[in-house]
Amino acid sequence: MKKIKFFLIIFSLSFFSNCGFEPIYSSHNKSNEELLHISVKNIKDRAGQILKNDLSKKLNPQNKKTITKYYLFVDLSENIEETGIRKDMSATRANLKINAEYKLLTVKDAEIILKSSIEALSSYDIVESIYATIIAEKDARNKGLKIISDSIINELAIYFNNK
Repeated sequence: MKKIKFFLIIFSLSFFSNCGFEPIYSSHNKSNEELLHISVKNIKDRAGQILKNDLSKKLNPQNKKTITKYYLFVDLSENIEETGIRKDMSATRANLKINAEYKLLTVKDAEIILKSSIEALSSYDIVESIYATIIAEKDARNKGLKIISDSIINELAIYFNNK
C-alpha cells in the first residue's frame, strides 16, 4: 500500500511539473523587463494622482533608470449611486463605480498597441456623521483604484508575456 502511494505521488509530481506553467512575475520573464520601460502620463484629479503613483510603483518597483519605450494614458471617471433608501428617502448605502479607460502607445511612432477599459465597484455606508461618510467614501475610492491598478498591471504583463 505504501509503495502504491509513493509511486502515485512521484507520478503526479512529475506529471504536473511538466505542464508548462510559468508565473507571469517570475524573475526570468521578458514581460517584467518590458514593464520597466512604461511611463505613466499624468491623470486628472486626486484619484488620478493616486492611481498614477500606484501604477508607477508597480511598473518599476526598484525605480531603475530606463529608456521609455511606451506611454500609458489613463482616463478615469467615477459615479456614485445611492442604493439603500430609507422611508424618508435618505440613503444609507452607496456604490462608487470607477471606470478607467487606458491605452498603451509606443514612443517612436505613437501607435496604440493596447487599449482596454476596467471598472471597479466599491460600496460604503452613509451614516449620520458627515466626516465618517467622507472617510468611508475616500476608503472606497482607494480600494477601487487599487483594483484598477492591479488589473492594468496584470493586463500589461499578460500582453508583454504573449508578445
